[in-house]
Amino acid sequence: MLRSVGFAALAAAGVLAFEVVSVGRAAAQSAPAPSASPDTAVAQAGAVPVSADVDDVTVTARLREEKAQDVPLPVSVVGRKTAEREHIERLGDFAQKVPNFVPYVTNPRTSAMAIRGISGISGGADGSESAVGLIVDNVFYTHVGFQWADFVDLQSLEVARGPQGTLLGKNTTVGAVVIHTQLPSFTPEASFETSFANRGRIIEKTNISGPIIDDKLAYRVTFFLDKGDGAINDALTGADILNNNRWGVRGQLYYVGDNFTDRLIFDRLRSDEYNNYSGVIGNSFPLWANGAATTSYAQNLASRVHYPMLVNSPYSPVMSRLGNLDQRTTGVSNEINVQIGENTLTGISAWREFILHPRNSLGNNFTQISGNAYDVKVDQYSQEVRLASPKDQTLEWQVGVYALHEAVSSYQHTDYGYQASQWLLNNFNADPGLLNGTSEHTDGKARTFSLAEFGQATWHIDEQWALTAGLRDTFEIRGGSDFGWSSGVYTSAQAAAMQTAYGATFFDTGGQKATRNSLSGLINPSYKYSENVLVYGSAARGEKSGAINTGALPISDSKGNFKEWQPVVTKPEVSWDYELGVKTNWLDNRLTLNGNLYWNDIYDFQSILVNTSILDVTGIPLRKTYLGNIGHVRLRGFEFDARYSPVERLWITFSGALTEARYINYKNAAPAPDWTWPTSANVNGVAAPLSVDLSGQRITGGVSGNSPVAPYSFNIGANYEYPLGRIFEGLGGVADVPVTAFAYGNLAWKYKTQLSQPGSLYSVFQPSYSIVNFGIGLRTDDERYSLHFWAKNLFNERYVVAQTIGTSTAARTVTFGDNAFRAYGATLKVKLY
Repeated sequence: MLRSVGFAALAAAGVLAFEVVSVGRAAAQSAPAPSASPDTAVAQAGAVPVSADVDDVTVTARLREEKAQDVPLPVSVVGRKTAEREHIERLGDFAQKVPNFVPYVTNPRTSAMAIRGISGISGGADGSESAVGLIVDNVFYTHVGFQWADFVDLQSLEVARGPQGTLLGKNTTVGAVVIHTQLPSFTPEASFETSFANRGRIIEKTNISGPIIDDKLAYRVTFFLDKGDGAINDALTGADILNNNRWGVRGQLYYVGDNFTDRLIFDRLRSDEYNNYSGVIGNSFPLWANGAATTSYAQNLASRVHYPMLVNSPYSPVMSRLGNLDQRTTGVSNEINVQIGENTLTGISAWREFILHPRNSLGNNFTQISGNAYDVKVDQYSQEVRLASPKDQTLEWQVGVYALHEAVSSYQHTDYGYQASQWLLNNFNADPGLLNGTSEHTDGKARTFSLAEFGQATWHIDEQWALTAGLRDTFEIRGGSDFGWSSGVYTSAQAAAMQTAYGATFFDTGGQKATRNSLSGLINPSYKYSENVLVYGSAARGEKSGAINTGALPISDSKGNFKEWQPVVTKPEVSWDYELGVKTNWLDNRLTLNGNLYWNDIYDFQSILVNTSILDVTGIPLRKTYLGNIGHVRLRGFEFDARYSPVERLWITFSGALTEARYINYKNAAPAPDWTWPTSANVNGVAAPLSVDLSGQRITGGVSGNSPVAPYSFNIGANYEYPLGRIFEGLGGVADVPVTAFAYGNLAWKYKTQLSQPGSLYSVFQPSYSIVNFGIGLRTDDERYSLHFWAKNLFNERYVVAQTIGTSTAARTVTFGDNAFRAYGATLKVKLY
């Protein structure tokens, strides 16, 4: 029934926009990708392409092409030439160029883009929305799985900070990433690119475009293939962990009529990789926080399955039944722009599908205990219609409507091996047949129907003052459920063992839903002090939908008696953001200096809490975690960027951020593992705390749903080109052309980040580190041929984004960052025409 309502509403949204002038909420999101300029930008807003002036750089953060230095928003940009030259293709690569933007894209299901330290992916990611929106060619991508992509036909990438929503798409609380791909061209063009890299990696790219009907219909087809061995080899299965094995294709048709354009896009991405990996680094912590000795993971291995602990290095795993992650993404979108007088009517219809089938291991250290995996399927349908005035008017405005229907299926299965009974029943003599071959299944569902009206206008009061204001009103229905059952369980003994192992054998939460109406808005004044100085400020309110806990479980006491259900739907987050910035350019546009101060308060932040209100049969409160809302989180800091050309053909870029992300009100947080000792480990009768208060603490890793936040970070890069003339003219033929040498380098530095939860006696930090990328090469001046040698993470900095201290049933582990292993190679690009 909900699906029928969703389709009806999508159709109604299209009709509504033609008949109603609606006003709605705030966003810094995309316009049609420019088809002329080959390079939109190469660093922060305010930066410029090589050998161009600052004023030549354009961004589309306000849904119209504008000079970067004229946009009164903190926006960063990476353009086509930079991306191609430096092999910037995945979201993790862009972090090396953009400050305060940290994507964590380590596997398809739990990807997370963080801006200013917040990603917003809490607990079960399948029912959570990201605090950072992703918009590709004007289509808002809902599920985090859509972030698992390679953008090999990039035109530009923009990172807009602060709440979004009054210009298009869905609302977000901390920012948005806006990506444009290349439009089809009416001038025939074809290029082929081959890269050979270490670990046997081969990357092939093809980009072909041209007219089908002159000046009327053009096409573009892009294809890539990326295959290479892994950085780590599993000794038991032979799996190449952290390998590359993916391909993608993207096809476009672009029609230009007398007063309208139409762009149809189809894309498909497939990957089969061993990328869901956390490596063991040692035994669990030895002492509880009260000084009592623990029963360590190694001790339990010895007593429960009679195995020694053999694996102590993340580079030498021994994992049983390890398979790859089969991921598929498919999408279709159509954008039509119609001129109605001086105004432009835009309609965007889109469908996307994400499918994931992981094949996770049953255990490390030769064990075969249990393996947990989530098979995910996402269907997203969206319809957007908006009407915009022409630019360069005293009053520029845009209004529109947006409708979304999303259906998420999160099918979780825990498969048990032959040692599961021994391990989970804590008895070496337990019958292996009790759990071997059995599985516990849950089928979580999340459904969203969203309908919004939005609008934004800029009033150019005079030549210096301008005022932008936007508003969004969103009506939304969010619903979800979880259903669980066991398979392979045929006897009462097996059922009892399953209850002990998993905590449930059969349950159904029933469908639950929440209906909400929310308002978001933006006030953004700006003052152009001179041709060289722009000062701006903004106040914005944004909301993020309540999360659906697709893994909601029944809560039972130690005897298996049902007590209550975990919450299925949380409250939405509310973000209030304040910005004050300045953009300047000097020395005839050879130097730009931009700075931005921000203060962002987020209320009802979605995270993991502890419910201590339920009593066990002993009368002692139970410690049960759940996905809920914490009172208040605060982000504040300073961001800057600059670009300088001291001599001709040399550009130096630098940017950085000072970031403070802190819990203001976070009561009932889950204690760190070393503060959860059992009653038998009490000292002087003092029991372990049921929960802790993290109010006032910095946001760190180690808390579910939160990313580690570096308080200080900066990037510095340089790009230099030197014309060599016809140095190969003696060879004749195609070699008799002018040639230019080029070189680039980029260093991205982060201060040490805390990976453990506040309060733990076993504090874990990722030390300060730098990622250095470098490349050098030759290209012909007509850009027909290019050969260059490149390296990513030149000094092989093995940084990690997560590290645990272990528990009595789990070893200490680390999770490596996206670019934690050095990659180097050579690339040959040939442009046929």
